[in-house]
Amino acid sequence: MPTASAADVAVISRVREADAQARAAQTAVFLLAAEWADAHLDPDVPPPSGDCLHGCRTADRHDVEVGDFAGGCAEGCVGDPDGFHDPFIPVVRWDAAAPFAAAIGRTSQVGSLMIRDALLTRHRLPLVWSRVEAGEVEPHKARMLAQAVIGRPRDVSDHLDLHLAPVAHKIGRVALERAVDEAMLRLYPEQREADQLEALDRRFATLHVDSINHIGIADMSLRGDWKDLHDFDRALSRVAVALAAQDTAAGLVPDTLVVRRSRAVGVLADPAAALALLSGEHAPPPSKRAQLVLSISRNGLTGDPVAHNTTTGRAVLEQAVREWCGRTDTHLQVLPVLDLSGHDATDAYRPKDATIVRSDLVAQDCVFPHCTRPATTCDHDHVVPYDHDDPAAGGPSCDCNIAPLCRHHHQLKTHAGWSYSVLDVGLWLWSDPHGQQFLRDRIGTTDVTPAGRCRRRE
Repeated sequence: MPTASAADVAVISRVREADAQARAAQTAVFLLAAEWADAHLDPDVPPPSGDCLHGCRTADRHDVEVGDFAGGCAEGCVGDPDGFHDPFIPVVRWDAAAPFAAAIGRTSQVGSLMIRDALLTRHRLPLVWSRVEAGEVEPHKARMLAQAVIGRPRDVSDHLDLHLAPVAHKIGRVALERAVDEAMLRLYPEQREADQLEALDRRFATLHVDSINHIGIADMSLRGDWKDLHDFDRALSRVAVALAAQDTAAGLVPDTLVVRRSRAVGVLADPAAALALLSGEHAPPPSKRAQLVLSISRNGLTGDPVAHNTTTGRAVLEQAVREWCGRTDTHLQVLPVLDLSGHDATDAYRPKDATIVRSDLVAQDCVFPHCTRPATTCDHDHVVPYDHDDPAAGGPSCDCNIAPLCRHHHQLKTHAGWSYSVLDVGLWLWSDPHGQQFLRDRIGTTDVTPAGRCRRRE
């Protein structure tokens, strides 16, 4: 066996030291999340009492093994599936997460989830929390445990805290799921049986929008009744066989069965076309439609244009555009050319449609720091507020004063002291109530807070 050199040992030692420092920093941020929450509690909500605020039944009993009062939602809190209003943790103000998240370079949702997990760990899993404070359990492990107790009765989280705290630093997700199952079976055997039956109804068909790649290929997941999925699988195979015959008749080499089964999903999206294919009848007019925005520079009319999918916010290759536009099963509609450097204004509160479309195309996403919600799903905010009493005195409804903001961040700008200005087309400067500043463009967010200037803005 070769002997490690002194240089290798030295590098490994430095790696371990750097890793230890990184872990310590992550723990510090996680602990600060709870501290930040304590400083920004919702004054209109009473302290946690263990009583569910959503009408769920309270388990008025004592657990003989743990010995603590087992309050909370005996059957899981149906009114709070995300854990933000757990009856055992304090409620944080709605606008508290945004500055914390911005300070660590994350979205408001990510910051909100970290604050929630810190509070769940501290209040629901105090033994685990003590090990986090001691630097013995990393935040990602504590957060995994905290998320596992969301909606669980208090005696279940007590049971898990007692039995898992000693091994929290090394437990994996599979072992945790087994521990939760065991705790529920021990404490709520009837409810666990009902949960297992209820799980059969948790069916879904999910298109993973973020999975699309540059050639227009994406992923979709299905979960359903076995009989339904079995029948759908057989239908895919039947259509795949018909597609092979269609390809051969057209003088083409048929794709592999796997690829044809994937193509069959698109065929089945138009039931009339699928029926015609399987019966050998003439295909009806296409019912499927798609909208693509083709972005071309002034000098790129003869170059390689790139299509921008306004649904996903992703770019795709020109070859994919050609393939989509050449399909006979999809209706193709050509819309007027839109110049992104154009400018429209109106005295009305609602901007013109062209302004809305241009603002969405320029920004692509919500323009709040770190937010990634697609612009097409956002409100269209007046950067300088519109004056309903005297439109001439307020911000205009024009391209240079309109930007997409998701509803949550729109409310932060309107009610929570956040402000921003337009520096250039597609460039916004944000300031928060604590003196932080962020430069946002269509690529992302840059923290430009001056050193030593993070303080409450008067």
